[in-house]
Amino acid sequence: MSVCTNSAGVSLSAVSDEFQTPQSSTPPSSTPPPPPPPPGAAPSQPAQPPPSASAPPPPPPPSGLTPPPGYIAYGTNPTPSVPLRRVRGLSTAVVVLVAAAVLGTVAATILSFGAASDARNFLDGSISQDDFESAIGPLNAAQLITGVATVAAGIVTIIWLYRIASNVRAFGRQTTFHPLFAIFGWLMPPFVLYIVPFLMSRELWKASEPGIVEGNDWKRDGENPVLWMWFLTYGVLPIIIFAFQASSLAGGLGTGDIDALAESIEDFGALGVIAGVLTVIAGGAWIIFVRTLTERHTQLTRES
Repeated sequence: MSVCTNSAGVSLSAVSDEFQTPQSSTPPSSTPPPPPPPPGAAPSQPAQPPPSASAPPPPPPPSGLTPPPGYIAYGTNPTPSVPLRRVRGLSTAVVVLVAAAVLGTVAATILSFGAASDARNFLDGSISQDDFESAIGPLNAAQLITGVATVAAGIVTIIWLYRIASNVRAFGRQTTFHPLFAIFGWLMPPFVLYIVPFLMSRELWKASEPGIVEGNDWKRDGENPVLWMWFLTYGVLPIIIFAFQASSLAGGLGTGDIDALAESIEDFGALGVIAGVLTVIAGGAWIIFVRTLTERHTQLTRES
């Protein structure tokens, strides 16, 4: 049998073997055919197959059949009903940006101790305004880096959550929160508690169950304690600190009042350190949650 090749030179002999009917290599028999039956004899009848062998085969299934949404084949993952969206690259960006914000917070907390002494000297008249502004320059830079990294991390987090919410719905898992809540949930009251993002992330953790589930069994899946830690340290406890520092925050860096700025820096103390520690813990918890949820979700979507 000849070997067929495609335009790229790849052998298709295996395909030809599978689909071509093999030809017999045995030469025709030289034995003469048997003589015809004598006149008047009944012609011989060929052997009839048993009744069961003569039954027609069942008709083939119609072409173009597709599994329903959420169909689970034996030993495979659920089948999505629409194309999925990649999330691994976004999770890496979230981790890097949150880590930058955490490092900026640590630097700002450390620099605030030295700036507090400079602010006290400025309020006492020991140093001039120019000297004070030069002294708090590193603190302003650290706070600027922290703010930019925080905003960027928030934007990428919104896109990341939106894609995960869309993917789990493609598997027929009807979540309570529409993917658009990944955007508007951060703006819904009570704002600084971030209750909607917390509840949505909690639901997406359960909906990303990579195993085979039936119906809404994924809703009974376990919790992720790291997400609760993030919610407490980023949403609940900072409210208490904010209540104590409200007057100082009113005269922040953007007011242009150098005296108010000096007073806010001078008032930095135990509460400021606690706020910085909570921010670091919350950032670390969010990094862990993003990584674990991404790993769990990519097992469901089989994203490489």
